[in-house]
Amino acid sequence: MPTVVSILNQKGGSGKSTLATNLARAYDLEGYAAQILDGDSQRTVTEWAKLAGEDMPTVTPTTAPTIRDDVEAATSSVVFVDGAPAHDTLNVRAMKLSDLVLIPVRASGPDIWSSEDLLDSIQTRREKTGGTPRAAFVVCQQIARTNLASEIGDVLGTYALPTLDGRTNHRVAYAEALSSGTTVLDLPGAKKAEEEIQRIAEQSLELLRRTDE
Repeated sequence: MPTVVSILNQKGGSGKSTLATNLARAYDLEGYAAQILDGDSQRTVTEWAKLAGEDMPTVTPTTAPTIRDDVEAATSSVVFVDGAPAHDTLNVRAMKLSDLVLIPVRASGPDIWSSEDLLDSIQTRREKTGGTPRAAFVVCQQIARTNLASEIGDVLGTYALPTLDGRTNHRVAYAEALSSGTTVLDLPGAKKAEEEIQRIAEQSLELLRRTDE
């Protein structure tokens, strides 16, 4: 079965689809064939794929009843799951299939509070399995040099899961890439956004390679 990286947060607008498309492409460029399972009822990533070129990761819609079969049918080495904006059956099943769960949060209280049910489920699962899935927060869409951006790390530090050092900032490039079937790694003039995604990809791969848990 492929390595599964699920991007989950029950709050809509947290940046799941942006993270899924860009990270899948980053993994591709690092030599890890990647594809995306779109579990969000809004099907943002599915619409993105309709515009995407041949070099972009393929996308398959998925649902709670089919997600295990969809993962097992994948021909890539890594599958990214873009989860639902709810703590529902699909997200729980995705979490149980995952090697790594990334939880995108914006620098705001509601984004963090909305993930607490998911955090409880992850912790329960990790206790049963001896540490699987690994999981981490990813700060997304931060507005640089604001109090919220500087304080979010301290707030997330009160939770049991780590927070990746890599963050995405609020940049037009992300919206432009998502709406045009590409990624910031392929968009001309998006160097800063590209570096952000590459850092997140690098750190998530480090988590997947760890053998100390």
